[in-house]
Amino acid sequence: MVIAPTTGVILILFGLALFIVDLSVTNHGLLTAGGILTLLAGGLALLGAGVPYSGVLLGAIVVVAMLMGGVLFGLLGSLRSLRGKPALTGMEGMIGEMGTVRSPVGVESTGWIFVHGERWRAVLAFAPEETDPRDAEPMIDVGSKVTVVGFGEGGVVQVVPLQVPGRGRYLDRPG
Repeated sequence: MVIAPTTGVILILFGLALFIVDLSVTNHGLLTAGGILTLLAGGLALLGAGVPYSGVLLGAIVVVAMLMGGVLFGLLGSLRSLRGKPALTGMEGMIGEMGTVRSPVGVESTGWIFVHGERWRAVLAFAPEETDPRDAEPMIDVGSKVTVVGFGEGGVVQVVPLQVPGRGRYLDRPG
């Protein structure tokens, strides 16, 4: 039985089309597997059709199929591993990040902090326990390190100081 060379070329082109479609469709790699199989079937069809240098062509098709399949399966695997991880961008990604105070920050008065290469309006999330209620509003001075703990109205960042004012203790270190 002799197979027409056009059948092999059509199978190869269909396999490449399956690879391209798999990039834009969510199907867990089924089209990639189909693309690998049709590329190999097209190469075998050309080999059986008696095309000159078909052995070299088959070798090239096998290498291309394995490389494309490996890349696409690797890409799908890495995307699956990202599921369920916390957000790394936007407001949710900033919670727990450390920043530097650029203008004094208080419980009632907003100041400016620098986090992730951006300036944000910020307020103290709570007053430190060491402050005397009769004193003025507790403030975090310029240059102090703070940690983002949440967001208030209008995108104002809520922060806590890393060092408790007046005590010389750091909140992120034991003891």
